[in-house]
Amino acid sequence: MNGPGDVIHSRQNPLLGRVKAVRAGREPGWIVLEGERLVADAVAGGLGIDVLLLAEGRGVPAGLANLAPRTRRVDAEVLASVSSLDSSPGCLALAPAPPLRPLPTAGPRSLLAVVAGVQDPGNFGAIARVAEAAGASGLVRLGGAQPFGDKALRGSMGSLLRLPVYGQVEPGELAAKGYRLVAAATRGGADPRRFDWSGPVALWIPGEAGGDAPAGAEAVTLPMAGQVESLNVAVAAALLLYAAGRV
Repeated sequence: MNGPGDVIHSRQNPLLGRVKAVRAGREPGWIVLEGERLVADAVAGGLGIDVLLLAEGRGVPAGLANLAPRTRRVDAEVLASVSSLDSSPGCLALAPAPPLRPLPTAGPRSLLAVVAGVQDPGNFGAIARVAEAAGASGLVRLGGAQPFGDKALRGSMGSLLRLPVYGQVEPGELAAKGYRLVAAATRGGADPRRFDWSGPVALWIPGEAGGDAPAGAEAVTLPMAGQVESLNVAVAAALLLYAAGRV
């Protein structure tokens, strides 16, 4: 049995087994954070780190010094064996997943990104990243990709650890909380450049295969030239979130 000061050399070590189990979805409620920046974002957001695994010979990053008591050293090749990246950063942590929050009442300039059925975790993460950058107040996940999986977290560049993420919400609840429901539509909607984005808005972003907007939603459609029929969902979300004018 390894003690806290020992270097882990075995790929069968229970801690590495936990990393694999979390990645495989066998330990719900836990997430893997890989890379110093993602771990630092989690710490800054108040997320408790259960254990920090660092490659042997690597110093504890300055911003993570308070995690020294929960840090274990791992042989670099052994740590790389549980990395999801082509080149291991030598820094990996296990943490409880952030809770999905209850939907708050809308403020005068609230902007929600309602991500409805986006399946690709890279797209989901990219939408979270641009939502934060565009001044959104939060993100609602309705089905689709898991918000705190490896690819979604990396695609968000930490935004999913900073931006409030709300759980299953019915369209009627959005209206009851004071949000105007605006839906991205492939065709037939208003031009977002001339649309009235005033007041609290919940922007409904359908999945990669599209989908019907909720009843009563105001539709907006990005104008397109040439023979292009649609854009990548994350690109379309970025254009519409910025059109909402919260930054």
